Order: sequence, then C-alpha cells, then structure tokens
Amino acid sequence: MNMRSVIGVTVLLMGVVACGGKSTPEQAAPAAAAAQAPTLAEKDTASAPAGAPALDIAGLKACEIVTPQEAATIIGGKLLNEPPAGFSNCGYVVEVGGTTESYRISFAAPAMYAAMLEAQSDAERGTPVAGLWDEAYVHPRAMGGGYSLVALQHDRLGLEVWGDRQEPLLELARLAVSRVP
Repeated sequence: MNMRSVIGVTVLLMGVVACGGKSTPEQAAPAAAAAQAPTLAEKDTASAPAGAPALDIAGLKACEIVTPQEAATIIGGKLLNEPPAGFSNCGYVVEVGGTTESYRISFAAPAMYAAMLEAQSDAERGTPVAGLWDEAYVHPRAMGGGYSLVALQHDRLGLEVWGDRQEPLLELARLAVSRVP
C-alpha cells in the first residue's frame, strides 16, 4: 500500500472520529483489519496482554483525560478555545509567543492503527517512542507541518496526538497514556 493511500484512509477515518461519530470508527476498524493479511489478526492477538479487555472508546473523554488547562500549561501558552467536552477526541488551540499552535488528542479502535502500522515501512512509521503502551511512533506530518504520534495498546486502544511541536506533543501523549484506565 503506498503512502498516499495510507494517508487518505487515515485522514478519512480520523475525520469521522473528530466529528464525534460513535459507530463508524468501530465498524471501519474491523473492515480495515479484515482487508489486511490474516497474519495481522494473529499478530495482534498474540501480542495482547492476557486478559486485557478492549476499552469502550465512546466512554473515553479526551478533554477530561487531558484538560484544556493542562494542555495549555504543557504547551506553554494561553488557551484560545474551550473545546467541546464529552468526545473521544479533544482539540487545543493555544497562543504561544504571539503565534497560534494547535494540538489534538484522539482515541480510536486499535485495529485501525494496527492496520496502518502493518502497512507502513519502518521509515513511514517514524521514530519509535519508548514507554507509550505496546508501540508508539512519532513522525513529521506530511501536510501542514508539525508532528503526529501514534501509540497502540494491542487489542485495547489506539491513540493519536497531533501538534505543531514535538516536545509538547510527547508530553501530552505521556499524560494521556498515564490516565487511561
């Protein structure tokens, strides 16, 4: 699968998640996983911690897991928006030194991220980040600049954090991972 296709599928699925849809990401994730070779499902099952149940993504409220004020403090600026609460994703817009920076935390079905990572080469995944669940990678975003981090807890949960600067993005991801049950 070429990088353009992976980006297109990822953008489409993340757009659905960002709109607060509940059923579509869960329905799309199994379809994405089914499109992959059977080894993907075997790999995810084999690497999952024994007895770790999948999480109810709709029950994760990203703006409660990392509050807007905590995000502004980590990013080092003044919060410019009050993101709507109650969704599995949260966007933070912050003024930093006279410029505007944007960050987003989004939780999704793990199969979607597992399929994406399986389809990517090592270079496309980016730089591995230790200590964030089973596997995590950070890389520069292809469009719009900034960075994207994907963390995967096999068969339980996927996390993506987007942002303008890498260091605050990593800190937001660490805080989110530390607070997920």
